[in-house]
Amino acid sequence: MKKIIIVVSILLVLAIAAYVYFFHLQPVKKNNPMMAVPADASLIIQMEDPFEQWSVITNNQIWNYLKTDPYFAELGHEMDSMNQEMKGNEMLWEMIIGRPMVISIHQTRKEEYDYLYTIDLQRATQFNFIKNYIDDLSDDISKIYTRDYHEKEIIEFSFEGDPTTYYLSIHENLLMVSSTHTIIENAIDQLAEPILIRDLDFIDVSREIEGSGIKMYLNYAPMAKLMQQWMDAGEEDSFTMLKPLKYSGMSLEATDKIFSSIGYSSVSKEKPNILTALMNSGEGDVAVGTIVPDNASYFMSLGFNDANTFYKEMEKVLVVDEDGEDYIDSKSKIEKFLKISIEDDFLSWMDNEIALIQLNSNSDKNKVEMAVAIKHSGRDDATERLAYIEQQIKKRTPVKFKGISYKGYNIHYLSIKGFFKLLFGKAFADIDKPYYTIMEDYVVFSNSPRTLGKIITAVEEKTVLDATEEYALFMEDFGYESNLFIYLRAEEMLSDAKRLLDEASWKDLLTHEEYIRSFPMVGLQFTTDGKLLRHQLQMNYLNHQQMKDWENLVAQHSFKVNEVVINDPEEETEDDVISIDNILPEDLNSKTFSETYGNGQLKFEVSLKDGLKHGRYYQYDSLGNMVVKGRYKNDEKSGTWRFYDEEGELLKKEKF
Repeated sequence: MKKIIIVVSILLVLAIAAYVYFFHLQPVKKNNPMMAVPADASLIIQMEDPFEQWSVITNNQIWNYLKTDPYFAELGHEMDSMNQEMKGNEMLWEMIIGRPMVISIHQTRKEEYDYLYTIDLQRATQFNFIKNYIDDLSDDISKIYTRDYHEKEIIEFSFEGDPTTYYLSIHENLLMVSSTHTIIENAIDQLAEPILIRDLDFIDVSREIEGSGIKMYLNYAPMAKLMQQWMDAGEEDSFTMLKPLKYSGMSLEATDKIFSSIGYSSVSKEKPNILTALMNSGEGDVAVGTIVPDNASYFMSLGFNDANTFYKEMEKVLVVDEDGEDYIDSKSKIEKFLKISIEDDFLSWMDNEIALIQLNSNSDKNKVEMAVAIKHSGRDDATERLAYIEQQIKKRTPVKFKGISYKGYNIHYLSIKGFFKLLFGKAFADIDKPYYTIMEDYVVFSNSPRTLGKIITAVEEKTVLDATEEYALFMEDFGYESNLFIYLRAEEMLSDAKRLLDEASWKDLLTHEEYIRSFPMVGLQFTTDGKLLRHQLQMNYLNHQQMKDWENLVAQHSFKVNEVVINDPEEETEDDVISIDNILPEDLNSKTFSETYGNGQLKFEVSLKDGLKHGRYYQYDSLGNMVVKGRYKNDEKSGTWRFYDEEGELLKKEKF
């Protein structure tokens, strides 16, 4: 950041010199600052009015809060220092910072990068005058040299006490500065034969970027190369979905309550990929909020015109994948063995949306709880076709699971290993041999019946996203249809992170917890716009004090509610003690189901048969004393139930 301040100081001196000396000269040929940006730029920031845009950033409430985070503290301090310098030299600053500027990032060595600053001076310049001005007026400059590169002159200079050498060159109205000589040389070469600004894909993207905010461009090939140097082994897979992208451009906007970005990306069509599959399949509804619990960590919704088109596009992607031959063979084997047709028996009832849902987990067995929701075009048709697949499985495998009912919803078992990965790719690989149920307009699949139970409960109790005002208001800023929509909730994602991360990583994340929670909802939407992919990002901001006020209000409300519902222990009945009428184990083939208290003591244990309560039942208090003993038969209490006090003395018997 120190380099940036030094460079800005240089630009201030040069600007006033050029402005005063050439004020009365006529403008010469005007060149676009993007002309000087070398093609290996990984990130480009374009500002039409840097002074105004800089002021908006530094005065923004979101930024002023974020810079108190240790991660941004040093950057915040440096930006505050620069802001003070701006306010003290506003007239001089406007002479150059009020003019178009482009900042680009370039890799210089392994794990090293540097910046190129290109400014449109908007007036004629005399290179020798600038050179002499630096030499005569800057007492802080220790050395100054000039040299030629491809018939262009480069000034090299350094400051007292600073080992860094800075390089400057001027071409007509463009002033270029960097602390790496190869970057300046590459910029000079670009002026003679521009590459990036003449790339048709880059032109397609850049002409769509509108708005008064700062514009940012990503060049994915060099960016991936740069970023992978800091990634651990295996993390490169996170770039898989980005590999087909060539360029992205976006306009950044920030208010005191919302950070947003709207932009476009060009997608390579050299070979089938997940993004082209989505773009070629049309758009579908983002309607899964009708069943997603309001405490879900995230959901990812894929939309398309019709399921068959989407599946055929996904097939192209899977076939060209490294295990494409295995895919074709696996599909053929499944259809032949079970005597089913994926198109006729599965795709035929699908409508225009598939969603992957992650629930906040309290499970000891599963660190995260996942579900897939597929919108159906007709409940009866979906029920019939899935029942047929179940029947075929039972005929040809040892699976004998009959299914159970939970709160009026039938839960079934679809024991086909790798089925969802086969249909929709690696993103759905975690859904394997799932249970499923039909609710509202969706068929919902999950490895765990307990996960299905949570979704059923949310639908029944109307504690789904669509029933919350905050989600409804948030979604008003997005389109009703899309190719891809991702929704994140910070609070629940942090809770999941605690279970997924190792101790050191979690401890490090905790230092940023309140800042992450200050952006409670994040939405990212992709839609097709001609041959480009349009994307919109939005993050709603709720500062830490507002978060505390809200939590205190909820806590006070909860306390009062609890005061009303707490019962005298003497008045408890067996129904108060035994509260397992609607239980769901992780696996419906389990022989027992149990829960524990917060201190780890066993709360109760019950025998199971086909997912139903069947057999012995034992219940304990938090100290480990048995307080209830009984039996279930076909999910109903049966025989004599006995109730004990903490000393083990029999209190009563009850017959069922």
